[in-house]
Amino acid sequence: MATDTARSIPQHTPGENPDGFAESKTMSFGDHLDELRTCMIRALIGTALATFVALFFGQDILNIVCRPLFEVQQANGLAPSLQILSPSAGFIEYLKIGFLSGLLVSTPWVFYQAWRFVASGLYEKEQRFVRMLLPSSAVLFVGGVLFLYFVVLPIVLAFFIRFNQSFGTFVPQAIVAKADQLSPTSDASTRPIGMHGLNVDLLVQDPKSPAPGTVWYNTTTHRLMVQTDEEVWSTSLERGAASRTMQSQFAIDFYVSFVLLLALAFGIAFETPIVVVFLSWSGIVPAATMMRGRRYILLGSVVLAAVLTPPDVVSQLLLAAPMYLLFEVGILAARVLERGRAVEA
Repeated sequence: MATDTARSIPQHTPGENPDGFAESKTMSFGDHLDELRTCMIRALIGTALATFVALFFGQDILNIVCRPLFEVQQANGLAPSLQILSPSAGFIEYLKIGFLSGLLVSTPWVFYQAWRFVASGLYEKEQRFVRMLLPSSAVLFVGGVLFLYFVVLPIVLAFFIRFNQSFGTFVPQAIVAKADQLSPTSDASTRPIGMHGLNVDLLVQDPKSPAPGTVWYNTTTHRLMVQTDEEVWSTSLERGAASRTMQSQFAIDFYVSFVLLLALAFGIAFETPIVVVFLSWSGIVPAATMMRGRRYILLGSVVLAAVLTPPDVVSQLLLAAPMYLLFEVGILAARVLERGRAVEA
């Protein structure tokens, strides 16, 4: 006769193990709902605490997020900069950095609570297997974020900046010549005195105590610097003899969302081996079945990468390729696991 138990598990003393997992016991449907609610509350509390802490380090997090962009801009002859396009954009981005960074940092904790809920309905031996997956899950998530930051992000930013530079056009020489003819400063007698033969020092870093009137060019930041009586004034210079009509300038709101959401997408995508191993171990989808459906997995990786990443082919391919390779790694681990279980049987 049917009972209200979700799964018949040997009865043990109620409580929790030292590692936080619920002990194996008979759980009703209501008990499962209570466990789900508890795990969700803990996950939300962890995310809120991580967000609260991230708000205190918003400036440091912004420096870390912007560093790949500034390095690529500098390498391609552009002044490292981000544009703020509205009066409230800076404040809104500060809050967004805190929320998205908190969500990113707390994701392993959320995964732990999800595994904890799954383990509450498993046998003790099965719980031990889930506990083995937890460290791997956290390591893979962090690995996905680091892979984005150190490998994917520089490639994507360099590709688009260089493409924009090649796509942009220069001011036609006919327009420049016409402007010189109409400009009253074309006469040599009206040019500022002292500009002929100006010698500008090329320095890797700014001097510590320059004298007023000192002019130098910082080859690291690509800025022309002038020391006045009170402070330093500077302006960025552009590579090339002629100015491009289209500039690669990035807005802070789009860039921050682009980086942090991509980091979350790569971290989740790198959990593919865990999902594959769990499906094989639980018997939901055997490894042989997943191997026969490789072409569908490849198609699914491309589609999922298109959903998780911004609408550009480069970042989609850079996510789909490692996702499919991680699927193959998961298949190998699942086959080894299935062989081990067959030997035990």
